[in-house]
Amino acid sequence: MNRDLLSKEMISQVRGEDEQKQTSGSYRAATGRNPISRLLDYVSGVFTPILPAMIGAGMIKVLISILMSLGILFSDQQVFTSLLSDQQAYTILLVISDGVFYFLPILFAASAARKLNSNMFVAAAIGASVLHPRLTELFQSGEEVRFGDLSVIDGQSASSIILMLIVVWMASYVEKWLDKHTPYWLKVVAVPTLTLMIFIPLMMFVLGPLWGYLGQHLSDGLAWLFDNAGVFAGLLLGGAMSLLIMAGMQYIMVPIMISSLATLGYDHVFPVVVAAVLAQAGAAFGVLFKSKNVKVKTLAFWTGLLAMMGVVEPAMYGVTMRFKKPFVAAMIGGALGGAFMSLFETEAMAIGGISGLPSLGLFVGPTFIYAILGMLISLVTAGVVTYFMGFVDENEELPKASSSVLDSSALSDMAVEKTLNV
Repeated sequence: MNRDLLSKEMISQVRGEDEQKQTSGSYRAATGRNPISRLLDYVSGVFTPILPAMIGAGMIKVLISILMSLGILFSDQQVFTSLLSDQQAYTILLVISDGVFYFLPILFAASAARKLNSNMFVAAAIGASVLHPRLTELFQSGEEVRFGDLSVIDGQSASSIILMLIVVWMASYVEKWLDKHTPYWLKVVAVPTLTLMIFIPLMMFVLGPLWGYLGQHLSDGLAWLFDNAGVFAGLLLGGAMSLLIMAGMQYIMVPIMISSLATLGYDHVFPVVVAAVLAQAGAAFGVLFKSKNVKVKTLAFWTGLLAMMGVVEPAMYGVTMRFKKPFVAAMIGGALGGAFMSLFETEAMAIGGISGLPSLGLFVGPTFIYAILGMLISLVTAGVVTYFMGFVDENEELPKASSSVLDSSALSDMAVEKTLNV
């Protein structure tokens, strides 16, 4: 066994050395572009291998929503029967559909490490540490969680995709430095141990609390805007909602919504969130009509359909962010739809776990027509802007492996094609 084999053995078993070199070359080639483009390429490239699992789980989520709307399936709280299996049916189906989304930070960590040519299993261990059930129990207890005098990452920050990608990116440099400067006989123990001991505490006690602190101030700022700024609040939140989802801060509005429902009986924030979700669907459909690539059109159709039904991540990470300009179009559509919702003070009578078309029933009331119009504005605007703004499409034929390097979009297309078999 040579000197390099020990540190790269696990990743070499997962994928061939040729693919590893191509991916590394692609990442180096991407570093020549502007920082925003590189960030979007990084996030989208990390997401691509996970996309098929999310599409499958998203379809099951949609099926559950349809069954519940038809009265065929009930949540545990809605079932009044003595049959234990019936009471547990909803929970079991929910676990099947939600497992990949709950553990998404772990999957993202492993995929990011793979893209960065670091140890994907060490990265997965970093992600798993903040999702451990015992830590989750402490978060759910309602008490402040501390380690001595240090604040500990909160549950919402633990699910932040961007935070996880930042930590794994930092860890990859330290891991490679340790691998280079650690004696061979000590490498197998020292490199993973030191990497975990450095970056799990860094995420738990430093970056995580800072991320939560930022989220709290954003929540307070949004609450102030909706109390004082009216249309501008809807415009800002509708446009920035996709960025909040990227940052794992999409839940910072939940306390605002709950407070509004408790005091007023309705909420003005949830309609804006729905508008932003429909905008991602519209941008995906814009890609569907604009692209000449059959594989891209297929992916855009299914992910756009999922986004319409409230499962927005596949469309956002797999299509709009991947082609960049559609992501901007989705932000424009979300901003206009959100502004319309706020202008006419669209009311949600309740908030739901899914925020696409299945949430229409939550808007039944005096402003129901404005909810429908706001959704249409977001959907159509994002689609039209995507179509006329255009984007760099992908060719049907992928470059040969013998060419200089495969770019990140070609590798993404290859991964999706393999799974969808189109």
